[in-house]
Amino acid sequence: MAVYEKLLELRDRRDGSDDCVFNGSLQEYLESQNAQNRELFAEIVKLNEDMRICAGYGFHVNKNIISNQIIRYKDVLKLPEKAMRVPYILYWKQNDAEKGIVLCDGEEYLSAKGYYYCLTEQEALLEQSRNELIAMCTGNGQLVLEKTAKFLREDSRAGAIQREVDNYYFRNVQDMAELAKSSAGKTKENARKDLLELEDRSEYIYAAVTKWYLMKKVVYVSYMMNKNVLNGECGGDVRKQRFNAKAFADSIPFIAYSEMWRYDGSQSLEKEEEQ
Repeated sequence: MAVYEKLLELRDRRDGSDDCVFNGSLQEYLESQNAQNRELFAEIVKLNEDMRICAGYGFHVNKNIISNQIIRYKDVLKLPEKAMRVPYILYWKQNDAEKGIVLCDGEEYLSAKGYYYCLTEQEALLEQSRNELIAMCTGNGQLVLEKTAKFLREDSRAGAIQREVDNYYFRNVQDMAELAKSSAGKTKENARKDLLELEDRSEYIYAAVTKWYLMKKVVYVSYMMNKNVLNGECGGDVRKQRFNAKAFADSIPFIAYSEMWRYDGSQSLEKEEEQ
């Protein structure tokens, strides 16, 4: 089943379901009081008035997936069911073509790619839709509109457009890994201050763990999927490629789940539990 038909089946909170927060036409979403990114989404509706949006799709990490076992970030398995939520998935159907865009807020492009990998891995909701999806973030509205318009063309290819978006944010997979490490590090540093100001830490902690997992996921899978890396840097040795990919994932900084709950400002938060 393709992306449009698969997402169309999801029920949202208006129907008493917790599959997602909202699932319906993008125009209807814009008319809701809590709609985010109004200006950008209004422009996207102009590109395709039949555009639909699935906001806040909830899922849980499948610990049986090989890449998840190799990453070995156990804290993500401690999250409540559906605590991980994909911000937005835009989707549409044109003639026989079904396509979608995974979107994150702000400059969270690597998070969007991480969600893409989660949604399309084995046994995931959109496992069969890898070639029907691209990932972007709302921070650069002009880029989103440009690539959405291009993806709306019947002859467009998801892989080619995704590479164009990648080239906007980084030059190669090594650059991407450094961006992921920096982003995760900022989340870790902010947590030192933010956790002390929160009476209820749950949502903050869930979001932080999700962020660190997505950064680990995106660097590992991107490195493993890169044929240039395999044939060049790794000399065609898959084992070397896997070793390097895991090293990139292990380099992503984080704070242990249990430490965040206990943190009172007296700890350094430097000690991390085994991944």
